[in-house]
This record gives sequence, C-alpha cells and structure tokens, in this order.
Amino acid sequence: MDPIRNIPGVGNTGASQRAGQPAATGGPKFADVLKSKLEGLKWSAHAQERLKTRGIALSDRDKQLIDGALRKAAEKGSRNSLFLLRDIGLVVSVQNKTVVTAVDKADLKERVFTEIDSTVILD
Repeated sequence: MDPIRNIPGVGNTGASQRAGQPAATGGPKFADVLKSKLEGLKWSAHAQERLKTRGIALSDRDKQLIDGALRKAAEKGSRNSLFLLRDIGLVVSVQNKTVVTAVDKADLKERVFTEIDSTVILD
C-alpha cells in the first residue's frame, strides 16, 4: 500500500478532496498567478501619479520595451536605472522591478538624476 495515495487530496487521481471544500474551477493555477506577479514590472503609486499628472501614456509596445530593458539591466547587475524612452524618463529600481518615477521631456531638461548606476536607452 502506498501511504501517499491514501492521503486525501494527494496523489495522481485528483478525485479526492477535503469534505466541505468546493471542487477546483477552471480558473488559473496558483503557481501561474504567483509567477506572473513575481516576474512583472510594478509601478509605484508615485510613478502612476506622475504619469497621470504629466499626461504620459504608454502603449503596450512601450511596456514590452520597458520589461525587456528591465531584464537586460538586471543581467548587467544594475540596481537603479534611468530608462529613456523617446521623450520620457523612468527611474526604475531594477532589484525591486519597480518604476519609481516618470518624467516628461520638459522635466528631463531640468532634472539631475541621482542614486542611479545605469542608463538604458530604448527605441
């Protein structure tokens, strides 16, 4: 007798479930949801507010470019980086996968960026 197969909810059959627990639905698997949350770029509340107040709109392609840049910066060992996308600047915490702030063209000319160790120029 295999002791693992006799534990409710464990084994290959999947037929057993705990009493009182609803059957699994066709929704996403926990591991898939967790993986997507851990991998994706996050936007701080400050960055979201800056995008809104400065009228900065990012397309899906822009977001893909930023995600790719995040991976490249991480591969190079960057911790905090300035991403330049056309006339938009994004300060990104590479280690935390978080956009910290966003600036538009006017602010790029007047700002000094500190506490960054790299710059990534996006097409």
